[in-house]
Amino acid sequence: MPLLDQLDTFVTDVLAPRAAEIDETAEFPQDVISAAAQIGLQRVLIGDDGTLDPSRAPLVHEISERLAMHSMASAVAIANAHLTTYLLLKYAPAELTERWVEPTLTGETFGAFAITEAHAGTDVRGMASVARRDGDDYLLTGEKAWVGYAPNASFAIVLAKEGTAERDAPMVALVVDTASPGVTGAPGPAFSGLRGMSNGTLSFDDVRVPAWSRLSVEGFGGMMDGLNLARIDAASYACGLLRGALVASTERAARRTAFGRPLGDLQAIQAKIGRMATDYQAARALTARAAASFAAGDGGDQDVISMAKLFTSEAARRHTDAAVQIHGAEGMVRSSWVNRLDRDAKVTQIFDGTSEIHETMLGRRAVRLTAAGGDLGAFLGREQ
Repeated sequence: MPLLDQLDTFVTDVLAPRAAEIDETAEFPQDVISAAAQIGLQRVLIGDDGTLDPSRAPLVHEISERLAMHSMASAVAIANAHLTTYLLLKYAPAELTERWVEPTLTGETFGAFAITEAHAGTDVRGMASVARRDGDDYLLTGEKAWVGYAPNASFAIVLAKEGTAERDAPMVALVVDTASPGVTGAPGPAFSGLRGMSNGTLSFDDVRVPAWSRLSVEGFGGMMDGLNLARIDAASYACGLLRGALVASTERAARRTAFGRPLGDLQAIQAKIGRMATDYQAARALTARAAASFAAGDGGDQDVISMAKLFTSEAARRHTDAAVQIHGAEGMVRSSWVNRLDRDAKVTQIFDGTSEIHETMLGRRAVRLTAAGGDLGAFLGREQ
C-alpha cells in the first residue's frame, strides 16, 4: 500500500480516536509514535540505501499536515525524528549515527534540539551557554529553555558558544547524551496548545562531551538547512490546522440552523468559509513550493520557506479563530475540536521563528536587494 494511503488509514484508525485524549491529558502519546514508526513515518527522509534523501521533502509536508489536522503534538513528534536524524546523518560522525539514528526512527528514543534560552530566543547571539575545550573534550555549561522533549530525550543537539560567552563568539553544535553526569532535564510550564508534547529545560553543569561529538557545521548558520526543514514542518502543521478549521466550519454551517434556515445560508458565514478555503489553498501551494525547494537540494530556498511559515501560521490563527466564532458557545468548550485547533494555531506563530522575525527578515532582504541594484524577481520567485 502506498505510504500516503497507509498514513490516511493510520490517521483514521489510530490518531483521530486518540486526539482529544492526548490534548486533555497532555501525556506524551508513545503508543501513537510507535504505531507511526511501524508504517515508516519517521523514516520518510531516508532512501532505500539508508542515506538521506531530501527529494522526499514533499512527503514530509503531507505527513505533517495530515497529522496536525487531528493532533499537532503527534505531528511534531514525528517531525522531530525527521529533524534530529537529518542533522545526525548529514553532520555527525558514524559513532553517533550508529548509536542514535535507528532507535529514533523506530520511536524508541527521542532527541532534543536545544537552542533557545530563557533570555535568548530569537536573539541567538544572546545565549550564555558555553563549551570550553579541555583536552579531547568540551566542558559544556548553561541552561536551555523551552526545549521539546527535554524531560524524556535520550540525546540533545545543543548549540553553545565556544570558549567564551561574548556576543560574537563562534558557536559549536554538540550531540550530548542526556544520561551524562551533569545533565538535568526538567519539565516546563504547560502550554495552552500543543498539549502532548513534553517541553522543559536542559541544564548542563560542566558536562564532559567528547570533541568528536561535534557536528561538522559552523554555528547557527551552519544548521540553517535543519531549521529550514523545521519551518517547512511548521508551515505544514498550520496547513493541517487550516484544513481542520475548514472541515469543521462547513460541517457546522450545514447542520446548524438559525432563523429557520441552515447557518450556511447566511452571507456572513459564507464569507468566512470562502476566505478560509482560499487561504487554505494558498497556504498549501506556498508550503508545497517550500518543500520542493528543499527537495531540490542545498537546504532549500530560505526566503520561500520563511514566507510559507509566516503566511500559513498567520492564516491558521485567523481562521481557527473564525471557526470558533462559527461554532459559538460550543467553540469555547476546551474539549471541542475547533478549540483545540485554535490553541494549537497560536503556537505556530511563535516557534521556529516568530511571525515578527520572519516579516522583518523578509522585508530587510527585499529592501537591501533593491537598494543594491539586485533583481527582485529572484526574491519573488520569478523563473530566471
